Amino acid sequence: MDNTNPYDTSDLGSNMVLSFRYIQQIFKETAQLMRKLDSLMGKDWTPTYGNRTTRDVTSHIEDPEYWLVQASFRIYDSAHEPSIKKGITVVYWSEDTEEPILIAGKLDYVLNPTTGRPNNHYHWDLWDAWYYIEEEKTISGTIYHREYQGENDYLKEAYTLAIPLVTIQSEDDIRTRIYDRLITL
Repeated sequence: MDNTNPYDTSDLGSNMVLSFRYIQQIFKETAQLMRKLDSLMGKDWTPTYGNRTTRDVTSHIEDPEYWLVQASFRIYDSAHEPSIKKGITVVYWSEDTEEPILIAGKLDYVLNPTTGRPNNHYHWDLWDAWYYIEEEKTISGTIYHREYQGENDYLKEAYTLAIPLVTIQSEDDIRTRIYDRLITL
């Protein structure tokens, strides 16, 4: 016979609070990573979306799966090449991801001939470039190339790579495993 009290949920409640605190710590560490990357990118690269790092989070009762941030992005505009954006997307969870990953990449956009700026761009272009690659991918830092040739495509091409988020443990890792790779794409 089970003698445990069904109303004794102290361990469950404590573990739930610890889970949310752990997630909050992951977000804080991601912000530190992004601030360090900002400093490494320097004045020739400015954040496309200012201080915004995520979107598509909802507070709607019918969409509880989007109450929690799924990913964060940091995309940069080039001061010298208006068609080029480089950046990262940190994916915390998705249907296609077994562990949190960091996607880094270079995006080359179609320019509007009148304005000399990209016709369009979207916060999740790196996410899309990575997840819509049709070949088998690994999260080992291998660079994947994708060309866009559709009539409605606003990107010309994308270069992406992904690594497990947990492999970024220090500022040196940010420099060598992200920045050095990103800047040479």
